[in-house]
Amino acid sequence: MTVNDFFKVSEAIALSLILEETDSSTIESIDNDILIYSVSSSHNATENDLTFLSGNGNIKNIGALNAKACFITSDLLQKLPNSVIPIITNNPELSFAKILALFYPDAPANIGSGKISKDALIEEGVLIEEGVTIESGAVIKSGVEIGSSSVISSNVVIENNVKIGRNCFIGSNSSIMCAIIGDSVVIHPGVRIGQDGFGYVASKSGFVKFPQIGKVIIQDNVEIGSNSTVDRGALEDTVIGEGSKLDNLVHVAHNVSIGRNCGLAGQVGISGSVKIGDGVLFGGQAGVIPHLSIGNNAQIAAGSGVMHNVNDAERVAGRPHRSIDKYLREVKALARIARK
Repeated sequence: MTVNDFFKVSEAIALSLILEETDSSTIESIDNDILIYSVSSSHNATENDLTFLSGNGNIKNIGALNAKACFITSDLLQKLPNSVIPIITNNPELSFAKILALFYPDAPANIGSGKISKDALIEEGVLIEEGVTIESGAVIKSGVEIGSSSVISSNVVIENNVKIGRNCFIGSNSSIMCAIIGDSVVIHPGVRIGQDGFGYVASKSGFVKFPQIGKVIIQDNVEIGSNSTVDRGALEDTVIGEGSKLDNLVHVAHNVSIGRNCGLAGQVGISGSVKIGDGVLFGGQAGVIPHLSIGNNAQIAAGSGVMHNVNDAERVAGRPHRSIDKYLREVKALARIARK
């Protein structure tokens, strides 16, 4: 792997520890005390590197792989070059991610110094637990509570009475108001949380502001990507469920409820009062109109325009959306007509 000036790499890791941490196995003749010195992608791997193979694109070039060891599934064992140590696992990418975290323990960049900068502005009446990092330029207003080992980066603004849990990371230039945030939440730079939602009532003289008196609740282990926005509720709360992950440039409007372990790719827009179940996946640039319900484990393809409710485990695509099978049939039919 090329030299990386931004993240410090750990010392070599024994194969036995890699097998233990990933619940993987290798062939009996391999010495489990062998040391692995670095990690790399499959196409850049050298004889000192650990890598992984998954997906048709990588597997196609398996015969040319040059690596010390490689995470693979059992069906690829016979195709792997004899010079490469096989590490057999059900999910090579997941196993590689776990070991990557061992080699680069500070890669998430959310480990703080435990110090509070003299250049931070902290009002009276702020409760700060042990080991919190607050960097220069941060503004923390009265009534805020910050849990132990959390990191507040430079130029973050946290408005009155916000609650932030333990082991959280708030990226630089973010702003948070009217919010309660759980433990181990990661908020990347430039995120806006808790500002009032887009709520107006039409009148003869123009739009009248509908006061937004709700809050935002972000549960444990949520991650929110850079420059995303989460509006507070109007009368009900905006909620992002435990373990959900939002990519960069995602917009969550007022009163939205997102379930647990959902994934929203970049530029997804969720309109007001939408209710999303658990385990729902959104492709990039998908959008949902207001007041809809999306069932558990549904999948919304990239670019979809969701115009009515989506059932549990339903897979949809298109704008307006329909079942993905119907959408693909329509695309194929249009292609046939175009060829004629």
